Amino acid sequence: MEKKTAIQILQEHINTYKIQITDGGWERMVRAGIARDNIYEKLAFRADAEKQIQAYEMAIKALENSEAEEWVDRCYLGSPCPYQNN
Repeated sequence: MEKKTAIQILQEHINTYKIQITDGGWERMVRAGIARDNIYEKLAFRADAEKQIQAYEMAIKALENSEAEEWVDRCYLGSPCPYQNN
């Protein structure tokens, strides 16, 4: 997969989470049966979404700052990444 394509996919995931954590996005998920309509689930989802957004942003940063051949070996979701502290 090309770096540009990977970045686009990650950005789409970020955009999806950002929509879902809005009140309107949350209401759509409740109507679709994806989520239950309670404040605790909404807050938990929002906290998890913020973590996911941060992880995707770190992955994008890693891709943008790496050489073409070596980016695959640098960062994996769920494992230490040299860009976590930036």
